[in-house]
Amino acid sequence: MMWIDFTAGIFVAALAGLGVGGGGLLVIYLTMIKNVEQVEAQGLNLLFFVAAGISSIFIHAKKRKLDYKKIILIIICGAVGAVAGSLLANIIDGAVIKKIFGGFLIASGIIEFFWKK
Repeated sequence: MMWIDFTAGIFVAALAGLGVGGGGLLVIYLTMIKNVEQVEAQGLNLLFFVAAGISSIFIHAKKRKLDYKKIILIIICGAVGAVAGSLLANIIDGAVIKKIFGGFLIASGIIEFFWKK
């Protein structure tokens, strides 16, 4: 069974690298196939994102393509959002979080599908 998880991880990572939104796919895989609780799946997704983000930072820093003022603003907003989200996740029932997350995925999919660049 571990090879299935490994293959799913590689597939999700490849899609994330292509900009498809692999994190959402990882949460779907973990909750629907592996029966992981929604909050735990989202936590694992965040770890997945951090690993990808760290490698991206090194690449962009090497190419000198980082705007440090924006990075600081994003870090502050992200930290506030993470704390608020974790507090809400402890208050809201897991089934409700699943529905909210599913609605978010559907809404973002519709926006991406119809967005004209």
